[in-house]
Amino acid sequence: MNNTDSASQSLSVGLVVGILVLASSVSIMSTDMYTPSLPDLTQWFDTTPSLVKLTISLNMLAFGIAQLIHGPLSDRYGRKPVLVISSVFVVILSLACAMAQSIEQLIAARVLLGLAAAAEAVIGLAIIKDLYNEKEQVKALALLGMVIAITPAAAPILGGYLHVAFGWQSNFYVISGMAFLSMVVVAKVLPESCTPDPEALKPAKLIRAYGNLLKNSDFLVHCAILGVALGLIFVFVTGAPFILIDKLGVAADQFGYYQASIILAFFLGSVLASRLADRWQAMSLLRLGVVLVLAGSVVLCVVIFANLTTPLTLTGAYSIITFGMGPLFAVAPSRALRSIQGQSGTASALLSGIEQTMAGIAAVMISLLHDGTARPMAFVTVVLGLALVALFKRSCVEDELRLQE
Repeated sequence: MNNTDSASQSLSVGLVVGILVLASSVSIMSTDMYTPSLPDLTQWFDTTPSLVKLTISLNMLAFGIAQLIHGPLSDRYGRKPVLVISSVFVVILSLACAMAQSIEQLIAARVLLGLAAAAEAVIGLAIIKDLYNEKEQVKALALLGMVIAITPAAAPILGGYLHVAFGWQSNFYVISGMAFLSMVVVAKVLPESCTPDPEALKPAKLIRAYGNLLKNSDFLVHCAILGVALGLIFVFVTGAPFILIDKLGVAADQFGYYQASIILAFFLGSVLASRLADRWQAMSLLRLGVVLVLAGSVVLCVVIFANLTTPLTLTGAYSIITFGMGPLFAVAPSRALRSIQGQSGTASALLSGIEQTMAGIAAVMISLLHDGTARPMAFVTVVLGLALVALFKRSCVEDELRLQE
């Protein structure tokens, strides 16, 4: 165990993961639950699809940047207090989203919601780093990936029905209630997993810590792999509602089933990674993930540029991509943190910050390139796929360098 042995002994991996899933599912729901509402928001607010898409992409950018703050805060004050306080703000800001009277107000509320909800992602990873060794981390992250997959699969289905029955605002009322429940469970059940560091927020120490991380190529390579993978997911989350609902005639309350299919593929990929974790080397799992993502990207481009785009072919191609993300998300975080000693909150913050910021940039690209077709999805997917190949090659180099040390 890394530290805080008593906490790790008193809670099983399954229970810790369950608590973290509840906390992180709130931030996932804040994006995925209202995606079926996106096309209708253009009429509701009398605005353009590009501005509506910014409610997702700018939320993701804020989410990524804010993690650079939440990580050091959790090193200074402890993981638990930061989780609880962030949940309070998520409750309030979700209500602010529901009460927005213009697209500008909704964008502003979504940006602030991203700043608050960012704590769950970075602190969950830090807790796993605190409690478990590298082999246990891979298992915990694979289990986390499997269970978290349920949330983005179920959220748009539920969101579609809520949208049809009660309007788009009802999604944010549900998110607010979930955030309140998460706050209560974390406050009452989750123990503190680290010893607060009174000097963690001192500017000199913080600058030095981030400076050392930014010079750690092994860390940065695997952070970027995660950023590319998450960016591919948000290419679908941001672009697919307009293609499936507006262009291909999928009903808003049926859209969630298509998004659920790509999340189910991620779930199955995580199951595979969990099963193979004891028998395969981490690099072999990472290679498998990269190959599958590339294969799915090629299929997606063929579907789009050969005018074969249907709801089934589009989601089928993307399901290959997200199946490959199971091994990527199981392996890359532990490899990014393998050379980090101490201040795991700060390291996890930069990891998640890079990951979420890259995903946000991908979502912004989809927003800005919107032309009413699926071609921007293919273009951004190709760019991210090529980046993933380059990063994997660098990961192999980092392994060789570690063997030489």
